[in-house]
Amino acid sequence: MRNYILRTLLKPKYLQILKAEGYPFTMLIKDINMLNEQIITYTETNNLLCPSTPILIDNHALERWNERVGPIIGLDSLQKSLEIIFRNCSYRIDKLDQGIGSIDNNIIFTYEITDNVFRITTFYGRKNLHPTLNHVRNLRKYNLYYNEYVNLALSEEELNKQYFPLIPKEIINFQGRITSYILEKYILSDRKLPCFLCYSKDNKRNDFYSFVIDLEYPEKMPIPKNVLYILNRLGYGDFILKYFTFHNPEKLEKTRLKAIDYFSSSINNGVFFN
Repeated sequence: MRNYILRTLLKPKYLQILKAEGYPFTMLIKDINMLNEQIITYTETNNLLCPSTPILIDNHALERWNERVGPIIGLDSLQKSLEIIFRNCSYRIDKLDQGIGSIDNNIIFTYEITDNVFRITTFYGRKNLHPTLNHVRNLRKYNLYYNEYVNLALSEEELNKQYFPLIPKEIINFQGRITSYILEKYILSDRKLPCFLCYSKDNKRNDFYSFVIDLEYPEKMPIPKNVLYILNRLGYGDFILKYFTFHNPEKLEKTRLKAIDYFSSSINNGVFFN
Protein backbone atom coordinates (compact mmCIF):
# COMPACT_ATOMS: atom_id res chain seq x y z
CA MET A 1 0.00 0.00 0.00
CA ARG A 2 2.86 2.37 0.82
CA ASN A 3 4.32 2.07 -2.68
CA TYR A 4 0.88 2.56 -4.23
CA ILE A 5 0.45 5.80 -2.26
CA LEU A 6 3.88 7.07 -3.30
CA ARG A 7 3.32 6.22 -6.98
CA THR A 8 -0.08 7.95 -6.96
CA LEU A 9 1.25 11.05 -5.21
CA LEU A 10 4.26 11.47 -7.48
CA LYS A 11 3.29 10.15 -10.91
CA PRO A 12 4.85 12.71 -13.27
CA LYS A 13 3.16 13.99 -16.41
CA TYR A 14 6.52 13.95 -18.15
CA LEU A 15 10.03 13.32 -16.85
CA GLN A 16 13.23 12.28 -18.60
CA ILE A 17 16.40 11.27 -16.78
CA LEU A 18 19.32 12.47 -18.88
CA LYS A 19 22.28 11.38 -16.80
CA ALA A 20 22.96 9.72 -13.45
CA GLU A 21 26.45 9.15 -12.08
CA GLY A 22 28.18 8.42 -8.79
CA TYR A 23 31.75 9.18 -7.82
CA PRO A 24 33.91 7.04 -5.52
CA PHE A 25 36.38 9.90 -5.10
CA THR A 26 34.34 12.21 -2.92
CA MET A 27 34.55 13.78 0.52
CA LEU A 28 32.36 14.29 3.55
CA ILE A 29 31.23 17.85 4.10
CA LYS A 30 31.18 19.37 7.55
CA ASP A 31 27.56 20.53 7.75
CA ILE A 32 24.61 21.62 5.66
CA ASN A 33 25.60 25.29 5.90
CA MET A 34 28.28 24.56 3.31
CA LEU A 35 25.52 23.76 0.81
CA ASN A 36 23.73 27.00 1.65
CA GLU A 37 26.99 28.88 1.03
CA GLN A 38 27.37 27.06 -2.28
CA ILE A 39 24.02 28.46 -3.41
CA ILE A 40 25.20 32.00 -2.61
CA THR A 41 28.35 31.66 -4.73
CA TYR A 42 26.53 30.01 -7.63
CA THR A 43 25.31 32.21 -10.45
CA GLU A 44 24.23 31.32 -13.96
CA THR A 45 27.33 30.56 -15.98
CA ASN A 46 27.12 32.44 -19.24
CA ASN A 47 30.31 31.10 -20.82
CA LEU A 48 30.75 27.45 -19.92
CA LEU A 49 34.28 26.12 -20.00
CA CYS A 50 34.00 22.45 -20.97
CA PRO A 51 37.33 21.05 -22.11
CA SER A 52 37.09 17.87 -24.17
CA THR A 53 40.78 17.04 -23.74
CA PRO A 54 42.46 15.67 -20.58
CA ILE A 55 42.92 18.18 -17.76
CA LEU A 56 46.46 18.69 -16.51
CA ILE A 57 47.58 20.66 -13.47
CA ASP A 58 51.29 21.41 -13.55
CA ASN A 59 53.54 21.80 -10.51
CA HIS A 60 53.51 25.60 -10.68
CA ALA A 61 49.69 25.61 -10.50
CA LEU A 62 49.81 23.22 -7.53
CA GLU A 63 52.26 25.52 -5.72
CA ARG A 64 49.98 28.51 -6.31
CA TRP A 65 46.94 26.54 -5.08
CA ASN A 66 48.78 25.73 -1.86
CA GLU A 67 49.88 29.37 -1.49
CA ARG A 68 46.77 31.27 -2.59
CA VAL A 69 43.69 29.03 -2.53
CA GLY A 70 43.85 26.21 0.01
CA PRO A 71 43.34 23.88 1.66
CA ILE A 72 46.84 22.47 1.14
CA ILE A 73 46.54 19.35 -1.01
CA GLY A 74 48.65 16.92 -3.07
CA LEU A 75 48.82 16.96 -6.85
CA ASP A 76 47.00 13.64 -7.36
CA SER A 77 44.07 14.62 -5.13
CA LEU A 78 43.77 18.06 -6.73
CA GLN A 79 43.90 16.55 -10.21
CA LYS A 80 41.20 13.93 -9.51
CA SER A 81 38.92 16.39 -7.72
CA LEU A 82 39.01 19.08 -10.38
CA GLU A 83 38.62 16.45 -13.08
CA ILE A 84 35.24 15.48 -11.55
CA ILE A 85 34.13 19.10 -11.29
CA PHE A 86 35.21 20.05 -14.83
CA ARG A 87 33.76 16.92 -16.42
CA ASN A 88 30.49 16.63 -14.55
CA CYS A 89 29.74 20.02 -12.97
CA SER A 90 30.55 22.29 -15.91
CA TYR A 91 27.82 24.69 -14.77
CA ARG A 92 30.24 25.62 -11.94
CA ILE A 93 33.07 26.58 -14.34
CA ASP A 94 32.95 29.99 -16.03
CA LYS A 95 35.15 31.43 -18.76
CA LEU A 96 35.90 35.01 -17.69
CA ASP A 97 38.26 35.90 -20.52
CA GLN A 98 40.59 34.18 -22.94
CA GLY A 99 42.78 32.00 -20.75
CA ILE A 100 41.02 32.92 -17.48
CA GLY A 101 38.31 30.92 -15.69
CA SER A 102 36.59 30.59 -12.33
CA ILE A 103 35.31 27.74 -10.18
CA ASP A 104 32.08 28.38 -8.24
CA ASN A 105 32.28 32.07 -9.17
CA ASN A 106 35.14 32.34 -6.67
CA ILE A 107 38.43 30.52 -7.39
CA ILE A 108 40.26 32.19 -10.29
CA PHE A 109 42.65 30.22 -12.50
CA THR A 110 44.44 30.59 -15.83
CA TYR A 111 44.67 27.94 -18.51
CA GLU A 112 46.06 27.02 -21.92
CA ILE A 113 44.37 24.77 -24.47
CA THR A 114 46.24 22.64 -26.98
CA ASP A 115 45.10 19.81 -29.23
CA ASN A 116 45.98 17.25 -26.57
CA VAL A 117 45.47 18.83 -23.16
CA PHE A 118 43.65 21.49 -21.11
CA ARG A 119 46.43 22.80 -18.87
CA ILE A 120 45.73 24.82 -15.72
CA THR A 121 48.79 27.06 -15.47
CA THR A 122 48.18 28.94 -12.22
CA PHE A 123 45.67 29.89 -9.56
CA TYR A 124 45.23 33.54 -8.59
CA GLY A 125 43.16 32.89 -5.47
CA ARG A 126 39.64 33.32 -4.10
CA LYS A 127 37.54 36.39 -4.88
CA ASN A 128 35.91 36.33 -1.45
CA LEU A 129 39.36 36.75 0.15
CA HIS A 130 40.88 39.09 -2.46
CA PRO A 131 38.23 41.46 -3.89
CA THR A 132 40.80 42.70 -6.46
CA LEU A 133 40.21 39.40 -8.27
CA ASN A 134 36.76 40.69 -9.26
CA HIS A 135 38.78 42.71 -11.78
CA VAL A 136 41.13 39.92 -12.75
CA ARG A 137 41.40 41.06 -16.37
CA ASN A 138 42.82 44.43 -15.29
CA LEU A 139 45.04 42.76 -12.70
CA ARG A 140 46.52 40.46 -15.32
CA LYS A 141 47.19 43.36 -17.71
CA TYR A 142 48.85 45.27 -14.85
CA ASN A 143 51.11 42.28 -14.12
CA LEU A 144 52.13 41.91 -17.75
CA TYR A 145 52.65 45.61 -18.46
CA TYR A 146 54.48 46.70 -15.32
CA ASN A 147 56.08 43.34 -14.49
CA GLU A 148 54.85 43.84 -10.92
CA TYR A 149 52.73 41.45 -8.94
CA VAL A 150 50.08 41.87 -6.28
CA ASN A 151 50.71 39.66 -3.26
CA LEU A 152 47.89 37.10 -3.28
CA ALA A 153 49.43 34.60 -0.84
CA LEU A 154 47.48 33.52 2.23
CA SER A 155 48.90 32.76 5.64
CA GLU A 156 49.09 29.13 6.71
CA GLU A 157 46.27 29.80 9.15
CA GLU A 158 44.06 31.21 6.38
CA LEU A 159 44.87 28.31 4.06
CA ASN A 160 43.84 25.79 6.69
CA LYS A 161 40.47 27.52 7.14
CA GLN A 162 39.49 27.05 3.49
CA TYR A 163 37.26 24.28 2.18
CA PHE A 164 37.83 22.41 -1.03
CA PRO A 165 35.19 22.91 -3.76
CA LEU A 166 32.30 20.58 -3.04
CA ILE A 167 32.30 17.22 -4.79
CA PRO A 168 28.93 15.41 -4.79
CA LYS A 169 28.51 11.70 -4.17
CA GLU A 170 25.99 11.47 -7.00
CA ILE A 171 24.62 13.76 -9.72
CA ILE A 172 21.33 13.28 -11.57
CA ASN A 173 20.33 15.44 -14.56
CA PHE A 174 16.66 15.29 -15.50
CA GLN A 175 13.96 17.43 -17.04
CA GLY A 176 10.23 17.93 -17.22
CA ARG A 177 8.35 19.61 -20.04
CA ILE A 178 9.59 23.08 -19.13
CA THR A 179 12.09 22.80 -16.30
CA SER A 180 15.54 21.19 -16.22
CA TYR A 181 17.12 20.00 -12.96
CA ILE A 182 20.50 19.02 -11.60
CA LEU A 183 20.31 17.15 -8.30
CA GLU A 184 23.55 16.72 -6.34
CA LYS A 185 23.80 14.34 -3.40
CA TYR A 186 26.20 15.11 -0.54
CA ILE A 187 27.28 13.04 2.45
CA LEU A 188 27.54 14.96 5.72
CA SER A 189 29.96 14.02 8.48
CA ASP A 190 27.54 14.91 11.29
CA ARG A 191 24.45 12.91 10.27
CA LYS A 192 23.27 9.63 8.75
CA LEU A 193 21.02 10.95 6.00
CA PRO A 194 22.48 12.80 3.00
CA CYS A 195 21.44 16.24 1.81
CA PHE A 196 20.81 17.43 -1.72
CA LEU A 197 21.57 20.58 -3.66
CA CYS A 198 19.20 21.19 -6.56
CA TYR A 199 19.72 23.58 -9.47
CA SER A 200 16.64 24.33 -11.52
CA LYS A 201 16.15 26.19 -14.79
CA ASP A 202 12.86 27.26 -16.34
CA ASN A 203 13.72 26.85 -20.02
CA LYS A 204 10.77 28.96 -21.12
CA ARG A 205 11.61 32.08 -19.08
CA ASN A 206 15.32 31.25 -18.71
CA ASP A 207 15.02 31.64 -14.93
CA PHE A 208 17.40 29.93 -12.51
CA TYR A 209 16.89 29.04 -8.89
CA SER A 210 18.56 26.63 -6.50
CA PHE A 211 17.71 25.19 -3.11
CA VAL A 212 18.93 22.73 -0.48
CA ILE A 213 16.93 19.63 0.47
CA ASP A 214 17.42 18.54 4.08
CA LEU A 215 16.00 15.05 4.56
CA GLU A 216 15.80 15.59 8.32
CA TYR A 217 13.44 18.58 7.96
CA PRO A 218 10.71 17.85 5.38
CA GLU A 219 8.69 20.84 6.58
CA LYS A 220 11.25 23.41 5.48
CA MET A 221 10.25 24.36 1.94
CA PRO A 222 8.13 23.30 -1.04
CA ILE A 223 9.92 20.99 -3.49
CA PRO A 224 8.92 20.48 -7.15
CA LYS A 225 7.02 17.27 -7.82
CA ASN A 226 9.58 15.99 -10.33
CA VAL A 227 12.34 16.36 -7.72
CA LEU A 228 10.22 14.47 -5.17
CA TYR A 229 9.76 11.71 -7.74
CA ILE A 230 13.56 11.34 -8.13
CA LEU A 231 14.04 11.34 -4.35
CA ASN A 232 11.54 8.50 -4.11
CA ARG A 233 13.39 6.59 -6.85
CA LEU A 234 16.54 7.00 -4.75
CA GLY A 235 14.83 5.30 -1.80
CA TYR A 236 13.69 8.21 0.35
CA GLY A 237 9.98 7.37 0.43
CA ASP A 238 9.72 8.03 4.19
CA PHE A 239 10.83 11.60 3.59
CA ILE A 240 8.19 11.98 0.84
CA LEU A 241 5.37 10.85 3.12
CA LYS A 242 6.51 13.19 5.90
CA TYR A 243 6.83 15.98 3.34
CA PHE A 244 3.19 15.61 2.25
CA THR A 245 2.11 15.49 5.90
CA PHE A 246 3.41 19.06 6.24
CA HIS A 247 2.82 20.52 2.78
CA ASN A 248 -0.29 18.79 1.42
CA PRO A 249 -1.99 16.65 4.09
CA GLU A 250 -5.32 16.75 2.24
CA LYS A 251 -3.83 15.13 -0.87
CA LEU A 252 -2.02 12.55 1.26
CA GLU A 253 -5.23 11.59 3.08
CA LYS A 254 -7.21 11.44 -0.16
CA THR A 255 -4.57 9.18 -1.71
CA ARG A 256 -4.48 6.99 1.41
CA LEU A 257 -8.27 6.49 1.30
CA LYS A 258 -8.06 5.74 -2.41
CA ALA A 259 -5.38 3.11 -1.70
CA ILE A 260 -7.51 1.49 1.01
CA ASP A 261 -10.48 1.35 -1.34
CA TYR A 262 -8.36 -0.07 -4.18
CA PHE A 263 -6.79 -2.79 -2.05
CA SER A 264 -10.12 -3.68 -0.37
CA SER A 265 -11.82 -4.04 -3.75
CA SER A 266 -8.96 -6.14 -5.09
CA ILE A 267 -9.05 -8.51 -2.10
CA ASN A 268 -12.82 -8.86 -2.42
CA ASN A 269 -12.30 -9.79 -6.06
CA GLY A 270 -9.82 -12.48 -5.11
CA VAL A 271 -6.62 -10.58 -5.91
CA PHE A 272 -3.92 -10.99 -3.25
CA PHE A 273 -0.77 -8.94 -2.73
CA ASN A 274 2.57 -10.01 -1.31
